[in-house]
Amino acid sequence: MNELYSHPDYPLQQHIDGVRSLSSLFLNEKKLPLTEQKWFQTLNEYIALFHDIGKAHRYFQDYIRQFEAPQKLRSHALLSAFLLAQFIAQSEEIEPIWRWFAFLIVKRHHGNLDDWLEEFKQFSDEMEQQLLKQIEAINFETLNEVYQPFIPALSEKPFTKSQFQQWVHDMFTQGRKIRRSIMKWNDENESLAPYIQLLFMFSLLLDADKSEAGIMQKETWSFSDRLDLPVQMIQVYKEKQQWENNSMNELREQAFREVVNYEIDLSNHFYSLQLPTGMGKTLTSFQFALNLRKEIEKKKGVCSRIIYSLPFLSIIDQTSAVLTNIFQANGLSVDHRLFLAHHHLAEMSYSVEREEEQYNVEYDVAKLLIEGWNSEIVLTTFVQLFHTIFSNQNKALRKFHRLANSIIIIDEIQAIPHRYWLVVKEMFEVLAKELNCYFLFSSATTPAIFDQNKVIQLVNPNDYFQALSRVELFPHVEENLTIESFVDRLELDTEKSYLFIVNTIDCAKKLYEQLAEVVNKEEMTFLSTHIPPKERLRRIDEIKKGTYRFVVSTQLVEAGVDIDFDVVYRDLAPLDSIHQAAGRCNRHGQRRGEVHVISLTDGKRRYASYIYDLVRIDLTQSMLKNYEIVEEKEFFHLIEHYFQHLTSKMSNRESKQLLKGIKTLYFDGEATNERIPVSQFRLIESGEDKFDVFIELNEEAAELFRCFEDIIRIKNPLERQKAFASIKASFYQYMISIPRKVDHKPPIVHGIGYVNMDSLSDFYDETLGYKTKSQGLIW
Repeated sequence: MNELYSHPDYPLQQHIDGVRSLSSLFLNEKKLPLTEQKWFQTLNEYIALFHDIGKAHRYFQDYIRQFEAPQKLRSHALLSAFLLAQFIAQSEEIEPIWRWFAFLIVKRHHGNLDDWLEEFKQFSDEMEQQLLKQIEAINFETLNEVYQPFIPALSEKPFTKSQFQQWVHDMFTQGRKIRRSIMKWNDENESLAPYIQLLFMFSLLLDADKSEAGIMQKETWSFSDRLDLPVQMIQVYKEKQQWENNSMNELREQAFREVVNYEIDLSNHFYSLQLPTGMGKTLTSFQFALNLRKEIEKKKGVCSRIIYSLPFLSIIDQTSAVLTNIFQANGLSVDHRLFLAHHHLAEMSYSVEREEEQYNVEYDVAKLLIEGWNSEIVLTTFVQLFHTIFSNQNKALRKFHRLANSIIIIDEIQAIPHRYWLVVKEMFEVLAKELNCYFLFSSATTPAIFDQNKVIQLVNPNDYFQALSRVELFPHVEENLTIESFVDRLELDTEKSYLFIVNTIDCAKKLYEQLAEVVNKEEMTFLSTHIPPKERLRRIDEIKKGTYRFVVSTQLVEAGVDIDFDVVYRDLAPLDSIHQAAGRCNRHGQRRGEVHVISLTDGKRRYASYIYDLVRIDLTQSMLKNYEIVEEKEFFHLIEHYFQHLTSKMSNRESKQLLKGIKTLYFDGEATNERIPVSQFRLIESGEDKFDVFIELNEEAAELFRCFEDIIRIKNPLERQKAFASIKASFYQYMISIPRKVDHKPPIVHGIGYVNMDSLSDFYDETLGYKTKSQGLIW
């Protein structure tokens, strides 16, 4: 037979068989009500079989053999989608709407999802002629030999040219009818379940296809082998720490024991661990996840992944270090099948233990394994998690099916923007029902996103807030102060350390300069995102060692950065941010701490107004002005009331528009008053237009930039990408982002701003970071 190929020197039949096997494995391991249904399994099989049938024509085969072939005619996904849809039409067990879902899945398996109604509006005479030309170029004898092992009926009734031609012609003839049925479905559908089911099936194909081609063709790999996570591993780690016996550690242990002893009921899918800052939520959250995983495996026979999601990269590094220490304390090698970190700067390195030796898989395979979340514990960012759930992007959606049966820890849940509270609530509830997801919300300040009768409190948070008296909060919010007048009024105790957290970089720089006139500069340091991450982390390490008595920072230190001061001054911010700032004060309860909330102005407007909406600021101000002092034990009820008031005051408009986009499978397109496409979901608003600047702080940075310039000269784009991946994490340690509107711009080299060592003093202050004259910069 004339061999048909799916990839260079790789038989189409072998690829189809591999994709079919992997997609079935990924589906059947889930053991969900949906995946147990025969029709769904059949549909999954058909999608795998037909996803590349369009590669059988001569134009694609010439292209894969590196012969000349017209670009339009060498495509394959569109023809595959048409043939699949017509093959499914012969099945009575598959609902008609799934015929069109399958069409969309295969048509888009090399691209991003679009408005699904628009897919059927694009039918044209030109498209039909293109498909008919491709069918003319198929050797049907060879095609039937490829497919007969999968579809035995072909031995009696093989595929024929006239059959395929008729199938294509019929679909174009029925185009208007198809569009009407989809419009009717869009009007009637009020559920999020079809969106989740569609993405789940799309994800199965994407992962099976990419894994077969990029992993199975290169490595001996088993996706069915899952690794054990010892449920006692946290306890073993804790016993080896030899922490001192004090009241704070006793309270941490009490909370840990309360969670460990909680009797899990698997009918509950939502849990909350709300504890004051510094109470060991990370270890306690992991312990609960391990207990829950064991219970799910025992009762449901499935092995749940633990997906630990955090809002900021800085906390990811800290948490990753803790997890690594836990594995090492248990004598476990850090095999990436057990634990991996995935974010945009993650190193694409994947190692496994084979025959008691560490084995590193090659870069291309490692990238696919990491981006596919092939691990028992996945440590990731909010952006990665939420842009997997709310996405039209092929690359992001490949891992969507990994959410099934997973235990998802959302740390610092208050970082989810209010505009998305409603859509997140509704989506999580359907994910729990459709994909058997379990959620744990871990924070000191848990917002009122979910119905409280649906969320199980693992501890009574008020008991732990009542037990603490580490800090007192003093509101001074009724008077707006300039930076100069604030510094003039400061009364500083020579025995205490001070942290000043303000809202903009501009304010932070001015405050630092004013303070430097009244205190010893040797005792001061400064933090903002205008200082490269490498230098920021060095300064934070110095702060932890007690090197500085005075620190001026933007709000980048608020969540998860384990630093401790006697006194914290916080410029006016939403109450949950103030609470997080208070967590940097007397963290370990060794003395009485003070938190002062002030309201700074640049003479025209409050600095808070540059970055926060007035609803949250005004609500915070109105609540705090009723207090002279807020004791730590009052924080819980104050925050609770704040979120209750906020829910009634903030608009759900954007969530409702996005929900309409989701329910009508409007994956991409223009936003309207009624709906927003899924592609416009943005967890982090881009804000002002910025560009990246590389700061050549030292010889290491200089060497990295020389490597970068060598990499830019690599002509092969895949080799260039691979080479850059090897330095990416280190390279970005010297990168900052600045607004395009700044007056003082550096030279642009290879598409980024570049400040070399020779011009460093022109663009960079060794204390305050990048030199800019622009106003109101945040973070």
